[in-house]
Amino acid sequence: MRKSHITFIISIVLAFLSCNNVTKKTETTTSNLDSLRNSEKTSLQILKSESKTENKDILEDTITDIKFKELSISINRLLIFDEEKKLDQIQKDTVYIYAELGETIENQKIEILSDQITDLSIEQRYETSITISNEGPHCDLTEWKHFYSDWKLLSKNENSVFICHKYSEKDYSNFPKVKIEELKNEVKKECGEEMYKLISKNKKVIENNCGVGISRYFLRIKGTNKENGQIVTKLIIIETPMGC
Repeated sequence: MRKSHITFIISIVLAFLSCNNVTKKTETTTSNLDSLRNSEKTSLQILKSESKTENKDILEDTITDIKFKELSISINRLLIFDEEKKLDQIQKDTVYIYAELGETIENQKIEILSDQITDLSIEQRYETSITISNEGPHCDLTEWKHFYSDWKLLSKNENSVFICHKYSEKDYSNFPKVKIEELKNEVKKECGEEMYKLISKNKKVIENNCGVGISRYFLRIKGTNKENGQIVTKLIIIETPMGC
């Protein structure tokens, strides 16, 4: 009877120790899961934060700021080529900027800041040029003949921000009348024999590998100096790649 009682007591002790070990393991496992979840949560928050920062950087990078002595201009969502950071400097009355491939000012917003100039306005026009394309390689006759549109005044939205004009396919194809032989001679001289061969049998200017597109945009800013009443004019010329 005593032996059976002792055996019963030992069984209870062993069961208690076993249960205690399971509890400790469970607590350890739960602790590890909590730690893993916290780590995952922290990582997710970091990724979200980085994503927001990256998106913010991208948005800020697409705003082109141009600083003149009397005023500054911001063109929204325009990527430009400016490795030498020339636009960080104060510009003269006329400034050239070079847009990245596929970029345009059409329908974009423009803001002007100035405490010296009043009655500010912006006018826009465009220029077309001929381009010879060979399914990738191309030759743009940007120093030859062009079509120039009329200057058009930009309107403002409800936030007093200027909105750039948008052009149609017909606008893109505008070009002055030229003789086909005159064009061929120019292509042969400026673009080389290979490009010349592509259009050598053309009967019209816009045919086969020869096309027309917008090569430059122009923005003309005008205003009145508050101190002396003189008219202030700034000109921004935006060069745009025509090929791919």
